[in-house]
Amino acid sequence: MNTKYSKYLIYLTAAAVLVPGCFLGLRYINEFPAYIHAWAQADWYSIAMGFVNNGFDFFHPETLIYNKQFPDTWTVDNLSTVTSVDFPLHEYLVALLMTLFGTTAPWVFHLWTWLCSMAGLWFLFLLAHRLTSSNLKAAAAVLLCSTTPVYAFYMANFLPSAPSLAIVLAGLWAYVRYWQEGNRRYWHLAVSLLALGALTRTSQLVTLMAVCAYELTRILAKEEKMGKKWISPVLALLAIVGYYLWNQHLAAQHGTLFLGYLRPPKSHADVNFVFDHIQYSWQWQYFSRLQHWLVAIVLVAALVFILWRRRKKEQRGRLPLGWLAAIWFFGEVCFFVAMMLQYVDHDYYFLDSFHLPIILIFVLALRNLPTIRNRWVAVACIVALVVLGGLMYNGAKHTSRDRRSGDDRAWQTAQNYAGSAQWLDSLGVSRDAKLLTFLSYPQNSPFLLMERKGYTVMFHEQYVVDSALSFDFDYIVMENDMYYRGLEEHPESVGRFLPLATNGKLTLFSLATKE
Repeated sequence: MNTKYSKYLIYLTAAAVLVPGCFLGLRYINEFPAYIHAWAQADWYSIAMGFVNNGFDFFHPETLIYNKQFPDTWTVDNLSTVTSVDFPLHEYLVALLMTLFGTTAPWVFHLWTWLCSMAGLWFLFLLAHRLTSSNLKAAAAVLLCSTTPVYAFYMANFLPSAPSLAIVLAGLWAYVRYWQEGNRRYWHLAVSLLALGALTRTSQLVTLMAVCAYELTRILAKEEKMGKKWISPVLALLAIVGYYLWNQHLAAQHGTLFLGYLRPPKSHADVNFVFDHIQYSWQWQYFSRLQHWLVAIVLVAALVFILWRRRKKEQRGRLPLGWLAAIWFFGEVCFFVAMMLQYVDHDYYFLDSFHLPIILIFVLALRNLPTIRNRWVAVACIVALVVLGGLMYNGAKHTSRDRRSGDDRAWQTAQNYAGSAQWLDSLGVSRDAKLLTFLSYPQNSPFLLMERKGYTVMFHEQYVVDSALSFDFDYIVMENDMYYRGLEEHPESVGRFLPLATNGKLTLFSLATKE
């Protein structure tokens, strides 16, 4: 790697391994929130729309709904659409891009997330190359990460998981550079980036804590001196705690659409249920079968080589990075226990927790494999990597397609509400009118398409319906294919709906007062 063209070779290899991500991320670039976790997708999309609507007031993020899910299960009119949410940096930048491009179409959001994902994979390549000094090994790490089904699905999605992961990868690259070179500015850069990743996705706080704990271990082992290294962690802590307190204030004042508490198991039965559900629903979504085998083979091979030869000591007797991986993985186990019930229905929690530590462990295992010096062996390895990469890409592509198959309620909602903003305009319904949507899933999607704010009825329980009908709304909008279901489940409530107009998919109602 000391040749004149080595740097260009690194960049060329990195660009080549990003190609699968280009095809996987851009296949559905203008897709409206639908299919798996459409609820969360629409909520994050609406945060960006909230900034467009509120004049880019960063510290008062909002969606389009007045009655919040937490803490009152949609039964209270909070009088404001402001909500607490993780540091909404990505959504704010998306809103700026929407203004710049003159459109709020989904492709703007998808494009930003995809660009962040590509940047994250680029930093993963640079990180892996620093640890392995091998283009081939670094390429293998990127191909593994980019083609895991869960990453491939969210790499151009509305959720902040992939963009926040990209920030964390940049932070890890900066930390490894500091670990290798000892330049303190990379320490402060690493902590700043890891703190920003934690702000935008609270679960990434585990990564920051793991790096700080590992560095503290090095200081206690007298491998490093504290000096002024404490400054950036303290500032990071102040920023994280400060925004947490502000978030608590927003939730208390306005309610929230986002979960703000821990969800540990309450019994042994809960634990069994979570693991059974993960195995049934998500086992091959986290990593494919082929990737399970690939990771296992590399780990076993690395262990064999470590045991077969005396492991070379790190330069200056430094504490191995394997300790960082162990501390990090233990931290993610603690996070998993604290949020275990969320893993039942939310596969992206794996992306927020175990995904990246496993990738790092894979990189460290590759690091312990012998350096390839024979030209023909190198050619064989390149061919194997291309074949395996193609198989993993094909698997990720088909998994993403399968996730978008079947009768999906969120997709049907999007179809029914398509063009509804113009339809309501034609009926003279003001853009400032407050609308009540009845049994339309997910909660923010109808308002995104109607380009108006209002209230939602998401639960079918009568007390939720009764609360919603007492709110100060102007009109009710209901999908025609849900109307008869509403009559069946709530005949007395729906019987008060007075139809005003229909476009064949939606009907606009007013509400008759009780006598």
